[in-house]
Amino acid sequence: MLDFPPMRLDSLHPRRGLFALTGLLAAVPLAAQDKAWQFGPGAKVSRPASGIELQLAGYVQEDFRHFSHDYENSRGELPDLGEETVLRRLRLGVDAQWKRLRFEFDYDPHDSTEHVKNLTGELKISKALHITGGNMKLPVSPEWLTSAAKTDFIERNLVADALAPGRDWGVKLSGDVDKVTYQLGVFKGDGRVDQSRSDTTAAGRLEVTVVKGLELGASASQGKVSADALEVADPMARGVSFHAPSGFRVYERHFVDGTRRRLGGDARFRHGPIGLRAEILQMTSERKGQGSVFDDLPSEVARGWSASATWLVTGDKKARTIKPGHPLNHGGIGAVELGVRYDALKVDDDGPQTGFEGAGARARNIRPVGGKTLTGGLSWWPLEFVRLYGNAVVERYDDPLLAPVPGRKGNYVTLLGRLQLSMP
Repeated sequence: MLDFPPMRLDSLHPRRGLFALTGLLAAVPLAAQDKAWQFGPGAKVSRPASGIELQLAGYVQEDFRHFSHDYENSRGELPDLGEETVLRRLRLGVDAQWKRLRFEFDYDPHDSTEHVKNLTGELKISKALHITGGNMKLPVSPEWLTSAAKTDFIERNLVADALAPGRDWGVKLSGDVDKVTYQLGVFKGDGRVDQSRSDTTAAGRLEVTVVKGLELGASASQGKVSADALEVADPMARGVSFHAPSGFRVYERHFVDGTRRRLGGDARFRHGPIGLRAEILQMTSERKGQGSVFDDLPSEVARGWSASATWLVTGDKKARTIKPGHPLNHGGIGAVELGVRYDALKVDDDGPQTGFEGAGARARNIRPVGGKTLTGGLSWWPLEFVRLYGNAVVERYDDPLLAPVPGRKGNYVTLLGRLQLSMP
């Protein structure tokens, strides 16, 4: 038997990964020339005699930002904001199934920090029990669990963007039991490439279909964050930080150590072309031994909520995937959706509100930091695999000293645009 040296996925070069996937794409039509292979919708290839199915997937997103003059200070200078034009994502992947086994691999050669996205194997024992192992999203926050190609707005809501965990290695049990869908897992951490990564983390989510179109959910996770050792010359803060849709950093990382816990609830309603969503999420992180003299500090508490409404004005059905009717329908314009969303997020500590409020990474009494955003959105699908977005975002900050222009809370306006192409 040949003995191959081990390969680390984290070190896989973007170009090599792209070449490998390109080779896979090229090989599929050749395999399909065999009469035993059959083409399906989109990029699906199957061999019914053996029960093998291959589904190729991918999408690319190009983002655009324009900042209003509200961000300029008295000298006409802009604060540190996001890039105005950026290739945001370049996702390529394959989904393979054989009888009760399923394999998923998603790769982004453009992402400089995390090339490998999902890399999982799943065994379907029954509808009520699936066992999944590999690198995957932790099951917390429905907004985070929604693919970036299918979110209602260009940026995820502040709650998911700031407080939801990332992807990590682990094992997960999931399934459907009557009207209840569950996901329960244990993971090596809560964000494989994040500076704030915790140690072993348990996470779970329950979703209940109350009536047709109405779903209620709850999410939770718990793990332990370990601060750098005292002898480290330049320790890294393991707390979270978050940015507004403009790219402005709203909250800086604090030093944390101890239990990190997330608790959240959400609701989703869909009826015809209408979609309503709401979510609340809180994350608490202990700060044991993280004071200026290594004393225990009150825990850091971050909580936020989001509510949104969308309307497909062309009458298409609101679903997880928007499939516009035939191009000749709606006068040939495809599907058009309008949306509005309001987000609010705040970070403080759970100690007494006495003494000096500081913004430092080891402050005992954390100076409360928070913000709110109001987003209006327009999405257009001229074809199922083409989507154009336009968002207008208004940002406000609770503390005028920690706003983009010190001394002024807002309103700050950012215009966002996106061109998305997906594999049909």
